Amino acid sequence: MLIMSLTSCSKDSFTPKSLNKDVKYDDVYLIMGQSNATGCANQSFLESSNPEIYQKYTIGNDKVLISYDTKTLIEEKFVPVKFGYTDTNECFGPEIGISEYLSSYDVTSFIIKATISGSCLISEYVNAKGEKLQYYERTISFIKKKLKLLEEMGKNPRVRGLFWMQGESDSFYDFAKDYFKAEEHFFKYIRNDLYDYIYDHFNFVDAYISTKTFWTHADTINKCKYKLYLKYEHCYLIKTNGEDSSSLNLILKSMSHENDEDAAHYDSSSMLLLGTSAAKYLVK
Repeated sequence: MLIMSLTSCSKDSFTPKSLNKDVKYDDVYLIMGQSNATGCANQSFLESSNPEIYQKYTIGNDKVLISYDTKTLIEEKFVPVKFGYTDTNECFGPEIGISEYLSSYDVTSFIIKATISGSCLISEYVNAKGEKLQYYERTISFIKKKLKLLEEMGKNPRVRGLFWMQGESDSFYDFAKDYFKAEEHFFKYIRNDLYDYIYDHFNFVDAYISTKTFWTHADTINKCKYKLYLKYEHCYLIKTNGEDSSSLNLILKSMSHENDEDAAHYDSSSMLLLGTSAAKYLVK
């Protein structure tokens, strides 16, 4: 259940702004990616397996507020984290586990979730040449808009990090081998485009895609993610396939009692674990 926690000491030209000890900052955490970032885990199964979480997030956790754009559903305001902030109101994503971890702190935290199910990094966000594409522009625009909203609310937003759960769609194509180049551009662009809100450091939390289902070049994608993790400080990588004693062993819905057909998405317990695991590195 441990997560890879080593970071590289590779030279990086990015220099974030310094924290001002006289300013009270409001911590903001980002979620981006495709459907396992949007969330396809069925909340109904938690009623028996985790009734406390089920009750809490049916009502909503007002210690952690979220604004989200999944392309299908958009919430422009910041509202308490609860179930249903996905492409369907019957499911949930990593925001529940992240919220549960953050709510142990004696402050109000904020999540901005900008995800697009089925999206491809290389052909729709940022390609290997470093060209910004339509979905990058859409999601970064939403994030900036929400950070401005926090300022209008009298907050001093500080973006602590991003949880990036993506790569499944890219795995179907031969250009999967270029995922590292594209993700490196994406990582750098995010930091630069949000520079005004980044202080001291920016944590980039990545996760392996499943190697237990039909993602054709999953191993290639994961090797690219590992390469980025090794190269940059403040990059963290969650291993998800039970590779060794330091990894998670996330279960797909088709392999659990929850759904016999969905081989693309994690079940409810795995989604909770994924979110909680990501949060531990977002707050570092």
